Amino acid sequence: MQRPRGTRDLVGEELVGIRRVTRVMSDMFKRYGYVEVETPIFEHLELFEKKSGVNVVKQLYAFKDKSGRWLALRPELTAPVVRLYIEQLKAEPKPLKLFYFGNCFRYEEPQAKRWRQFLQAGLELIGSAKPEADAEVIALAYHAIRELGLKNFELRIGHIKVLREVLAHAGVKNEVQDPIMRAIDSKDEARLDDELNKASVKEMDKKMLKTLVKLRGSDAIEKAEKAVTHISKAKAAVENLWEILDYLKILGVEEFNVDFGIARGLEYYTDLVFELYVGDVQIGGGGRYDELISLLGGEPCPAVGVGFGIDRIAAALLAQGKKPQAETLDCMLLPAGEKTLPKCLEIAQELRGAGLRVDVDLMGRTLAKAISYANSRKAKYAVIVGPKELAAKKVTIRDMSTGEQAEIAEKDILDKLRSA
Repeated sequence: MQRPRGTRDLVGEELVGIRRVTRVMSDMFKRYGYVEVETPIFEHLELFEKKSGVNVVKQLYAFKDKSGRWLALRPELTAPVVRLYIEQLKAEPKPLKLFYFGNCFRYEEPQAKRWRQFLQAGLELIGSAKPEADAEVIALAYHAIRELGLKNFELRIGHIKVLREVLAHAGVKNEVQDPIMRAIDSKDEARLDDELNKASVKEMDKKMLKTLVKLRGSDAIEKAEKAVTHISKAKAAVENLWEILDYLKILGVEEFNVDFGIARGLEYYTDLVFELYVGDVQIGGGGRYDELISLLGGEPCPAVGVGFGIDRIAAALLAQGKKPQAETLDCMLLPAGEKTLPKCLEIAQELRGAGLRVDVDLMGRTLAKAISYANSRKAKYAVIVGPKELAAKKVTIRDMSTGEQAEIAEKDILDKLRSA
């Protein structure tokens, strides 16, 4: 039997690397005052049909349960967390700060760094419409990636409302904008031209939009401001972006690029949007989604969040030579003969109870082979228990890094290992 296409088995440093990323991120999220939540792996299908985007809906793993209800494996985690908020947390003091980790599922064509099952992390800040809330989420994402030690990553920041207001000014409103936004997100200019023509956008408005989505870099925001000065709501969106950037500087984020070509693949974003890249691989992204909560049945409430591709971040760290520290044993108990195995098991349990990582050779190896095995398991020490040591209530402890051995009293093992 083979594993299903588009999935993978995780072992060794790849899995250790993923676990390290989740530990570091969890610690960072908690430093900012976020609280962990967990939602089901499957939800009602309609939760994702509301506003996750046509591409995401096409990739859903959807099925009927035994009662005939349509369910879907979650393709992302923002909508489930919003559903949790509406059902259980809406009366909590605001802003509500939530973070999460979880596997997501999308039926995509398997390719490099893209899987049908993938691990996502993220956080949501619910209840504040202020620019400082947007800035905090971006800053947290930025500092979490830096904390992991990832080099040469790029933070791109845009504002989707600028684009939507330009389209609204051109007579393209509401859901009619969505195919155009998807075309912008695809970076396919021919596709964008096609969607603009379908929406009967005038040439002057078409030119303005195409100019905006190409604005990137240090002067992008100034150019955008001049381009939309006659569209009051688009101008207000640019001013909102200025405020967010001012707060970002206070929060220690100075390495970023303004990019008005960011449209995001999910259709629920309303204002700020941002993405994180290593080379051409996206490792995270998020933004403000002030309409999603009401769309899913809750009272109108502002919110902003970010999601991370844990697998991609861990892979990027490995590619940069940042291998996670190997899992090690504090010691391995080596019985020199079957009669000493019970004593080895007894000692192992005492040491485990004291918080040490301990294993016992259960294969009846010769002492030489047992020492070699302890070395392969990266044990710091080997504790050898032979018949003579057993009678004298002593053990031989071997430093696996130097090969030095010494005989000590059985009662002193824990102190010796802790002082090492």
